[in-house]
Amino acid sequence: MVGTIAAMPNPPVEAYLGLRGRPLVYAITFACSLGFLLFGYDNGVFSGLTTDPTFLAQLSNPNSTLLGFIVAVYELGCLLGALVCACWGEKFGRKTICSAGSTVLILGTIVQATSYGRVQMIVGRVVTGVGMGFITSAVPIYQAETTVAHSRGRMIAVQLSTLIVGIVIAYWIDYGMSLRPSSIQWRFPIAFQIVFALGLIAMCNVLPESPRWLSAHGRSEEALQVLSSLRNALPTSQLVSAEFQDIQNAVALEAAATGSWKDVFSHGGIMCWQRTMIACTVQSIQQLTGTNMIVYYAPYFFFLVMSFLPWVLLDKVGRRRLFIFGGFGLGSCMLISAILIKLGGRNNGIGAVVMLYIYQGFFTVSWMSNMWCYPSEILPVRTRQRGGALSVVFQWITTFLVVEITPPAISNIGWRTYIIFAVFNFANIFISWYWFPETAGRTLESIDYLFADSNSVREVVLKSIRLRDEGRDAARQSEEESEPGKTADVVEKVLDA
Repeated sequence: MVGTIAAMPNPPVEAYLGLRGRPLVYAITFACSLGFLLFGYDNGVFSGLTTDPTFLAQLSNPNSTLLGFIVAVYELGCLLGALVCACWGEKFGRKTICSAGSTVLILGTIVQATSYGRVQMIVGRVVTGVGMGFITSAVPIYQAETTVAHSRGRMIAVQLSTLIVGIVIAYWIDYGMSLRPSSIQWRFPIAFQIVFALGLIAMCNVLPESPRWLSAHGRSEEALQVLSSLRNALPTSQLVSAEFQDIQNAVALEAAATGSWKDVFSHGGIMCWQRTMIACTVQSIQQLTGTNMIVYYAPYFFFLVMSFLPWVLLDKVGRRRLFIFGGFGLGSCMLISAILIKLGGRNNGIGAVVMLYIYQGFFTVSWMSNMWCYPSEILPVRTRQRGGALSVVFQWITTFLVVEITPPAISNIGWRTYIIFAVFNFANIFISWYWFPETAGRTLESIDYLFADSNSVREVVLKSIRLRDEGRDAARQSEEESEPGKTADVVEKVLDA
């Protein structure tokens, strides 16, 4: 791979939408943000309709159990979409999956908006969920693979803010249309998300594919050209050639892998199955924090304001510290809430409400901002799509379980439910401290080298902490692995093994 760049022609830096460099990365961030805005909007719009008499009458006034199923079946659709993406998504590319997911979501939205009965609405919810499963499986990976290391966390944090914006938009549209006397008061809010889906499709059609996906699939010349556009520098420049060489070396490191399910669950010289397990654990833990027990009553304006903090903190503080900080804060909020609810009384009730606000602050700054970023970083390029989609599957499974067990748990054991989630959160502190390596500020390829040159996940964790605490930037952090002959030695060692 060493002579690859020199052998290639030097095409001019291509522009996409007239954009190169940082503006082009911002355009990709905007497209990815539309995906998360769709995610938030769909959740928000249906929450506002479940008390609408006209909407309920159209569905023959379902009881609470059936209505809960109609709402929750969307998550089963998301699970199915993530599974499909995990099995077949890798061959199609990141932005292609985003476009396909948006198309499926539009079809499901049309079915919902034209519904005249329960069955049609349920089918529409499932189809819409499948599309969202596609989008949430691909968007974080597309963002992570096109952004420079030192701002990767901030770009993904921007998307999470737009998720909350989507919820707020949905609530206001629900409110505005509730003044209409006909069924348009619920059909229009559901149909309006098509606007955002069309915007995502349009953006994906004119933006470049991930250079890492292109390189992993043998399209090296195209990958080099896209990378030069993203960095606004000639292919022969030191900036582009160094990053492209790292990508090529990482592809060579994983050359023995086929990118199949076997690789996802094997060692492969770079701890593939351990990294997949970390990605799935992060997604599951995010739901075991108890967020879905709180989120239906969440103060979303406060939620939105707090979502801006990760723009700064995610890259500066690091992933591990925010995970640990979140585990302590969320566990404490759950424990205090349990005590206040147990004691009862007006003042304790006010204290419990305050805890809801504080809980949302801890969750938004820590687990919400981290959990869509971290799996995309921790997984190797060959299994990133499969492993990332599989982690999303775990997220939807855990979401469904938490949503289903929370109402009966609160009915049967009351305040003790909060104790259970407090225990989960305090356990998360140890899990994050012991098993989660620090990825902030590191290139995706240097993370590969960390795993390839280590004997256990704990060794990777300690090495990543040492590099992070030394305060190196992304270039200096990868220096140890990139010094002359070092990368080639690692690649050769793994391939020999």
